[in-house]
Amino acid sequence: MRPRLQEIIDLEDLQELMRFFYEAAGIPVGILDIDQTWLVKIGWQNICTDFHRVHPDSRDNCLLCEFKIQEYLGTDDYLIYLCPNSLLVAATPILLDDKPVGFFFLGQFLNEPPDVDLFRRQAISHGYDIASYLRALEDVPVISRARIEHLMRFFVRFFNLLTRIGAENQQRRIAEEETLKAKDQLEDRVEERTRELNRALIEVGDLAAQLNESLKQVEHLAVTDTLTETYNRRKFDEVVTHEHQRATDQQAPFSLIMLDIDHFKRVNDQFGHSVGDLVLQQLSRLIRGLIRHGDLLIRWGGEEFVILLPATQLDEAGPFAERIRLEVETEQFKGIGALTVSLGVAELRSDDSIDMLLKRVDNALYQAKQNGRNRVVLA
Repeated sequence: MRPRLQEIIDLEDLQELMRFFYEAAGIPVGILDIDQTWLVKIGWQNICTDFHRVHPDSRDNCLLCEFKIQEYLGTDDYLIYLCPNSLLVAATPILLDDKPVGFFFLGQFLNEPPDVDLFRRQAISHGYDIASYLRALEDVPVISRARIEHLMRFFVRFFNLLTRIGAENQQRRIAEEETLKAKDQLEDRVEERTRELNRALIEVGDLAAQLNESLKQVEHLAVTDTLTETYNRRKFDEVVTHEHQRATDQQAPFSLIMLDIDHFKRVNDQFGHSVGDLVLQQLSRLIRGLIRHGDLLIRWGGEEFVILLPATQLDEAGPFAERIRLEVETEQFKGIGALTVSLGVAELRSDDSIDMLLKRVDNALYQAKQNGRNRVVLA
């Protein structure tokens, strides 16, 4: 079943972004979902809300026009059209996998100063108060066609990008839920989905430089794990590459800590996945309170986390990992009580690649689990 637009894009964030755009550009915007429900209506002109949408004849013109435009817009193109009530509107479909999940409307506006006599005749024809109608007409923005076409080309790309990110994030959430039920069978699939997401987010990075300040929220969502509000692997890839290059150029050390919750499957089996999610959130908050400014906490997958410690050698990272272990051991987790974690620690060597470093810290974590859990092992 094809997801609804509001299932793959956070509606409050979308409304806020559209409000930023309206405040900056002064052009009304609207977003209609595939079920003919308006999700966003910002800045609509009084001439429409107080007149065209009120009188039966002009209202029928509006509804018929919306319906016909949706039939016409079957591709990722856009259309600038004159509605039967003599105002201009631009529209484009919002696509997911080349199928519309909604429609974006820019307008109402005019390309040139209005023909006042034409609108006076409209007022007489529909029985509007002429003076009030013409005052409402004065508020309709006059925008050149070239500017509208530029904006619509931007929004075509913007919504293609937004739905792709939203669909990827939705699929990732589903994959993570399935991983909790059958982790061994689904690890390969989750890793592949993660790689696909990282490739998509690299494309986002290329386009993000062209967006204005109001779109920074999109980038924040792209590097954040939605459950724990820690960073995800895309942020790790970005920072670890930088740290590796800095270590090569400046001989600046850095270390990794990889930790795993001991017997976390028992928590999910005994108390349920909702309690397991609360445990992950509480653990993330605890660790964020311990790490330094500049350290990076990443949810690696499931109940595994990685901490990147810039400018830190093994003899500093090891005691810090032990402190984390002790703090977790004494913490009371809501709904379950106490639990423990196992930790592996590794420092970048001069001849290490990133993959080699990750393998060594993963092996250290494995050794900690094999040696009885609730312990720190240094690679």
